[in-house]
Amino acid sequence: MNLSRQVALLFLGVGLLLSGCSSSPDDPGGEGDAGPTLAARTFTADTWEEGPAAPREHEPYPYDVNTHCGIKWLDFGGRWWVLDSVFPGVEQVRGTPPSRNSERIAGYMTLIGPDTANFDAAGTPTMQFVPTEEEPPGCA
Repeated sequence: MNLSRQVALLFLGVGLLLSGCSSSPDDPGGEGDAGPTLAARTFTADTWEEGPAAPREHEPYPYDVNTHCGIKWLDFGGRWWVLDSVFPGVEQVRGTPPSRNSERIAGYMTLIGPDTANFDAAGTPTMQFVPTEEEPPGCA
């Protein structure tokens, strides 16, 4: 086999390998689909967004997080949730991140399943919460 044919087969193989590892953004059912991109929120001083008492799955609700004591506990949908994991991923919220001096982050809570909820905000990784029977400790 001549050298140019070997090089052509090598590039073809690499191209096929790379195309098999990605998903098309035009395929909404594809493996890489992360759902809708949301606009960054800003909070209003006199309003606190907490979402509804009975949230529906896969619907993002405006939600404000108090960061004074850190982000470990949230009250959402009538029950307490505790932070389970933080993971980077496809950016769900586009826009300007909140000020580092703010003790409040305006974002979105989305009930992913009966025992999983995600918080997303501009400039932050996705934070995944699970329900807990415990009440949060006081802030030191």
